[in-house]
Amino acid sequence: MSAAAIISFVFIGVASTVNKMHYGAFNYNNNVEEKSQDGNWLVKNDGTKIYGSKIDWQSGLILKDQIKIDNQKFQIDEIKGYRDGDKYFGRKGNQYIKRIVHGKANVYVQFTQVNSTSTDSQGRMRNRTYTRTDQYGQIGEDGKLVPLAGQKEIRELLSDCPLAVEMASLSNSQMRKALKRDANYLNSIFEVYNNNCKPVK
Repeated sequence: MSAAAIISFVFIGVASTVNKMHYGAFNYNNNVEEKSQDGNWLVKNDGTKIYGSKIDWQSGLILKDQIKIDNQKFQIDEIKGYRDGDKYFGRKGNQYIKRIVHGKANVYVQFTQVNSTSTDSQGRMRNRTYTRTDQYGQIGEDGKLVPLAGQKEIRELLSDCPLAVEMASLSNSQMRKALKRDANYLNSIFEVYNNNCKPVK
């Protein structure tokens, strides 16, 4: 997908109150976790880590919500997150979503496959499948996951850092230009917050 196409999706649907920031708003591919020689692990709700190699989890209407590492099985509601390679995934409901910014303020991204059906003007049914992207902010390791539907939510979450608030206060056209210049722009707002509200060099 071209950069222009990605940017065009970022602020489409201005009238939507659910999710104005679409695919490509954040950079999802930064390596944000500290290096570790400990391999993979699950993190229980009390902070205890269970180490192992292979991690699998499953959730659904007819499936038992569980996560396992090697041969050890746990209920999903017992495990708040897991490290798999150089990525960390935190629990949201009965699923795990990827952390893309890590620090005093965290950002997570969730990709959801959506199937929709509509009827055209001639009464024919049309099926469409697309991937919905939702971002969530969090203050602290155990803070509530807050949906980041747009710049307003970013400003509210990071309100005690004037520089971050300023960076998130661009107009739509200014934001599109900022993202075109730097695909990491929205991530960097949180990185400034995590750097004690100082510019990141």
